[in-house]
Amino acid sequence: MIDRAAFVRYLTCALALPQTSATPQASPARPFTVLILGDSIAWGQGLLRGHRWRDLLVARLRTALGREVKEIAPQVHSGAVIGLGDRDEIDLAGLYQPDLYPPGQEKPTLLGKGEYAGELPSSTPTVLAQLDALDALDPGDPIDLVVVSAGINDVRIVRFLDPFASPKFISDLIDLHCRRHLTALLDRIRVRCVDRNPACKVVVLSYYQIVSVRSVGFPSVYDFVSALFTAPPRSAAERRNRRLIGGLAEVEQMTGQQPSPGAQAAGKLPHLVAQIVDAAQRFYEASEAAIDAAVAAANRPPFSQAFVHVTPQIGPAQALYVVPASASDLWAAKIVGREPPLPTDEVAKFRVPLCFGLYGGDSPALNECDVASLGHPDVAGASDGYFEAIWEKIAPLLAPPG
Repeated sequence: MIDRAAFVRYLTCALALPQTSATPQASPARPFTVLILGDSIAWGQGLLRGHRWRDLLVARLRTALGREVKEIAPQVHSGAVIGLGDRDEIDLAGLYQPDLYPPGQEKPTLLGKGEYAGELPSSTPTVLAQLDALDALDPGDPIDLVVVSAGINDVRIVRFLDPFASPKFISDLIDLHCRRHLTALLDRIRVRCVDRNPACKVVVLSYYQIVSVRSVGFPSVYDFVSALFTAPPRSAAERRNRRLIGGLAEVEQMTGQQPSPGAQAAGKLPHLVAQIVDAAQRFYEASEAAIDAAVAAANRPPFSQAFVHVTPQIGPAQALYVVPASASDLWAAKIVGREPPLPTDEVAKFRVPLCFGLYGGDSPALNECDVASLGHPDVAGASDGYFEAIWEKIAPLLAPPG
């Protein structure tokens, strides 16, 4: 006869056996989430999907991590400014050229739809607004990696490349936007992303020297300058600090005609272009130091070392209009007579109709929108210049401990 107490113990063990011996099912890993914030560098101006550095980054992360990678890019677009003010036209009209429209005339806005809307230069939404938009998206999963590019549009390229601008004025702008305002932006990113996920890393991208002493491959000095300054100054402050306002006819008188082949071979630049090259080098060096300082401030104690400064591998030998042209890692513009410069990037056929729909056919801003890719990384610049530099910095940070 079976002992009643022994039977109860046996039955209890038998019923518990499936629970104690079953192998626990591992929960699937959540997606690794990458947040992209910023301007045309972050967007990938002039590049088809798949050729942008951020597409290459997501693909490499999937391979390296062996898990799903989710990219979030809330409102990243060409022309974005940080959004802390001191930009003459910031947010006055949603675009960065309110002076081009008479008082009372309705200002155009971003089309807001379509795969290539981010190609259209606009100061807004600002980078701070892009970060705020993240909450509205409610991504659910914490952010694991942030990549941000910001500051150059606050300083503005037609300011820092202006051969007549005050170096002190430009230096002050770089310090304000690329150091002080960028520091404030990084603090906001820490609160929103790093504090919620201490493992989150933040890559802060910087820029490059757009023209160099090797930029002697332009069709003529006049065309080179006209490609850089296709639009007039847009504010009273800019007129005060930029004296190149007489129009391209005056520029032609100052610059002369195309350099001789011998001068190009010797790397000799006309005086005005040499000044532009010097201005480009000053911006690169000053902005590098300012971004370094902003990243150091973001990593200050007691905060973790979550922020990394990444400089693209685009040097003077890969600048705009270098000789040979195949060495350049930047989109150029094609000059045909005295017509506005023509874009050479791979999405121009999509962007140009959007520009026309935004501005119409008689706006000075139309030409600038058409060649918005000028001086931006091309396919090689996005891959070898930005992606490889980013991956070199973050790959060791993604390695498992030990």
